Formats: sequence, C-alpha cells, structure tokens
Amino acid sequence: MRDMWNNIAAACFLIALGTGSTIQYLGFHDTTHHSAPLSQLIATTARDVTVFDAPELVTAVDGDDAWTSSVRRGDKLLQGMHMSNKGAAELYGMGESVESPYDGDLHGALESWGYNDNSEALKKVADKECNMDSASGHMLKKTFGDLGMTTKPKSQGGSNECFLIQHYNSPAVILDEKDKTQPEKAKQFYKAPCGTEFRITGAEHTVGVNAEGAAIFAMDIKSPAKAARSLWRRAAKIEELPHIRSFSDISWACWNRAAAGNIQNIKYLFVTMIINTETNRHIKQALKTLKSPKEEAEGWPGSEFEMATDAGKALLGSPVGRWAGYFLMQHKRQLGGSKYISKVRVFKSEKPGSLPYFLFYVEGPDAEIKLVTGAETSQLTENTRNSSVESRLVKMSTDSKSVVKQHFFHAKF
Repeated sequence: MRDMWNNIAAACFLIALGTGSTIQYLGFHDTTHHSAPLSQLIATTARDVTVFDAPELVTAVDGDDAWTSSVRRGDKLLQGMHMSNKGAAELYGMGESVESPYDGDLHGALESWGYNDNSEALKKVADKECNMDSASGHMLKKTFGDLGMTTKPKSQGGSNECFLIQHYNSPAVILDEKDKTQPEKAKQFYKAPCGTEFRITGAEHTVGVNAEGAAIFAMDIKSPAKAARSLWRRAAKIEELPHIRSFSDISWACWNRAAAGNIQNIKYLFVTMIINTETNRHIKQALKTLKSPKEEAEGWPGSEFEMATDAGKALLGSPVGRWAGYFLMQHKRQLGGSKYISKVRVFKSEKPGSLPYFLFYVEGPDAEIKLVTGAETSQLTENTRNSSVESRLVKMSTDSKSVVKQHFFHAKF
C-alpha cells in the first residue's frame, strides 16, 4: 500500500485560491483505487469546503446565529444523505460525485501524510478507552445492554476495538540531521507524497468500533486545523494541512479495519463525552424544545430528537455531530445505498458528573430523493400514468421554482 502511494506521488497537489468568499481545494486523488473524480474535491464556498467536517474551516451563513447555522447545515446533510451520490454532489456544488476519494483502511496512506497510525504503543493507550464500563473512563453498561453490545475491549474478550491516530511522532517525521532522532513536536516536519515538506499539526483522533454491534464511537476529535492553531500559535492555511484530515475519513478507515467484510452493517454512530462549547449550547437549547423542557441531559435513555425537528437538525449540524452525516453521505456506494440518520439521542453515562453523549441512529437505504425543477415536471407526470405515486415535499425554494420531493411509485394491477 505504501509503495502505491509513493508511485503516484506526482499526482499529489494542493491549490488553495482565496478570492473573496471563494476557495478551491484540490487534493490528492488515486484514480486506481478510488472511483470518485478529482472534481469532487473542489469546494465552491468557504461554507462547503471539501473537508466537510473540519469546523475551523467552515463559516456560518451570513447573519445567522450558531443555532440557525447548525439547523441549516443539519438540514442540508439530511438532504444529502437521502439523495443519490450525484444528487448530493449537485446539492453541495461538487460536480458529479460527493464520494470521498479516501477509501478502505488507509494503511500506509495515513502515515504518508504524517500520522502515527495506531502503533503498538498507541494501541495499548487506546485499549484502555475501549472498556465501556470503567470508573476511570466510560460507564455505559445500561446503554450497551439495551443495544445488545458487550462493554469489554477485545483484549478482555469483548468486541470493542479502539484506534488512536496522532499527527506527530510518526515514522514519517524527518529526523534531526545531527543525532538522527525526532525533533520535539513543535519542530517536526514530514515529506508528503508529492515531495513537499509539511509541518506536523499535533492532531489526535480516537475512534472506537464495535463491529458486532454495528457501532462507531467518536471518542476524541482534535482536528489538524484546531491542533495546529495551538501548536503553531497561529491559524493554519488550508494548503499547510494534511490532505487526509476529516474525522469522517479517519473513522471510515477504522470502520474498514474492524468491520472488514461487513462494512454495510452500520446502525449506531456515537459521540462520547462532549466538551465542545457550541455543541453543549445546542444541547441545552434542544432540551428546552421538549414537551417537558429539561435543563440538562439525563442518564440513559436520555432524550430523543427526530431529524424532522429543528433540534435534531441542529445537533446533527453541530461541530461534533456533522461528521456522522458526512460519513454516510460520502460512502453511499460502499454502504449499499443512501443510508441516513433518523434521530439522535442525548444522554449521560452512569458516571457521576458525566458529560453529554450523542447516539445517532442509522437507517436505510430507502427511496432516494432528487432535486426536481420545472423542466422535469412533465416527464414526472408521464412516468406516473401507469402507477400510483406517493409524493412528499421535502423542501421548496422561496420563489417556488425549485422543490425537493421524495417519490414512491407503486405499480397498478
């Protein structure tokens, strides 16, 4: 795998053009191993950059507060999840495909972009996080029991497997010329597949997987952009960041490793111990929308929010929630169709003083929705003459010229 990445190093390039609110980002693409076209890596606005789930690089809609912005982002994610690959690409202005170019387990690929990819030492650290009934970590015995999952890590005979991936101390780090050792983290550089030297960002991701229970756990999300701001003491430019950097891509790699041969069986996407300030504000606001308003999240089973509600959309579109939508939207082909999130549960663990958790429920694939314009209406009418059709209006533009509908056709007998 590593040889493959080296052989196509010439295809690695990054162009970041900032003209007003427009940003174009073109990243590394391996046409042999990834079916998505290079054009999908082009982002049209600062709001919809290709690395979708990097919150530091995403700006709110002009004039919107954080809640409204998250509702809109969550709503757009829902549409993208329900649509076909091409439909989602059109929705996001991504050409013909919204599929991520980074597929499979990414062994070798992550290291080539400067990551210390779950080394033996890191595995031991991550394994401690995988005990989901531990007083020193997560206490989710009731949650796992209701979902039919074991709380123990694989090292103790259970089904949980955790991965720790850090963007520093990697085998790819360029050694000091004098003593041939790795420099301190703030001074580490690596040579990317294109031959250009990049600086280590200090990013860290911990991903848990229970393949038997069809679940993924976002346990630690410290993105390259956020980590670089701290390590470099300044904001990173897009062209300074590793091309593989979205949590949805990294969690997809971990899912492929742990659930190899059965990657379509995904039911639950968790976010554990949420500390993000904006997301916690959204949680408080969402809880106030309940018929019996609550001041804070409660223990399992907590509170449930359907995706048809603004509260559900805001939590999905929140800084730590949106990765779940991109995970499904950008891997339709591999997952067997357009899977989507139907609801989210907010709860706390059994540990005293627990922080909130998210549990996103995955369903589908169902019938896909598509963008329908006036020019397509006559053809749609012709198609329904010999069938009964159930149509659901999903969204309409302010001028009523463009609508999003979901159509279910039933043959007449």
